[in-house]
Amino acid sequence: MKVLFAPSIPWLKSQSEYTPGSAPDPMAFLNALKKHGLEYKIIDPFRRPWNPFFGRDTLLQSIDILRGFRILFKERDADAVISVFEGAACSLGALRWLLRSKTALVQWDIGLTDWKLRNEIINFTLPKIDELLVLGGNQIDYINNNHEKCPSISAIGHYIDTNFYKQVPLCQDGFILSVGDDVGRDFQTLISATADIERNLVIKASRHAPACSRPNVRVIRGRISHLALRDLYAKCAMVVVPTHLTPNACGVSTILEACASGRPLIVTDNPGIRDFVIPGETCLLIPPNDKKALSDAINSLLDDSKLCQNLADDARLFIEKKLYL
Repeated sequence: MKVLFAPSIPWLKSQSEYTPGSAPDPMAFLNALKKHGLEYKIIDPFRRPWNPFFGRDTLLQSIDILRGFRILFKERDADAVISVFEGAACSLGALRWLLRSKTALVQWDIGLTDWKLRNEIINFTLPKIDELLVLGGNQIDYINNNHEKCPSISAIGHYIDTNFYKQVPLCQDGFILSVGDDVGRDFQTLISATADIERNLVIKASRHAPACSRPNVRVIRGRISHLALRDLYAKCAMVVVPTHLTPNACGVSTILEACASGRPLIVTDNPGIRDFVIPGETCLLIPPNDKKALSDAINSLLDDSKLCQNLADDARLFIEKKLYL
């Protein structure tokens, strides 16, 4: 069986430049496919001038109509084409009448936002694909209730490289850490909740984190390496993932990285991440936008080293028992 991947961002460059141990292994998932007897090929978005939107918004760059024609006419032996997000699925869906009837068109993950253009593209695309793969089970009902003519939908979880993110000893005197660039992050509540807590707060976020003049708050906006990110996890006392209510799995990467690293974890009770946590066992769960509840949860971890260790151990065990590689 031959499977084509049409990602929304270039995959081949990161794979060719990968040095073992420098980052999560970008080949682990694809190597797992090989072990199951699947042949795969990656068709990245074309670059300029063939793709005028390359390097701009990932949705627009991934529509890439020329890539769609290449897949249709040069990869006709594919049994399935997997579009990562809706961009490539949109262009291939528009040309579906040229696709062989035996070739399945699958979309892996979906951008559930308030952006009108994206929603129009999703509504155009969903009736034209054979299967939609989402990260969390909550998204199935949300999509069926908010979009017409939906295909079959399956929740498949999210990948985490447990060889790169290993459990390390707790750092009781470390800082409070929060990581993420999603628009759904609620860093303002986190900053407010820690106003009276005498512990440094580090926020790694290139966007959406408000400026803060407090001397014990550091916001890292620039890009950092995967090794530097792993070092932040190792040196923190806990990880906090504050979010607004969102239909997508906002914060899932941070949650899984923190769990794999064995970090005590506080997470907003957001429907999109409920498949990835066990409240009271792998994390402390707090209501959304609740400054007092978040402050109380942080203080409970600072005051209880045994609770921190139990959460850390159970979180790592949860990751190892789930389907993550």
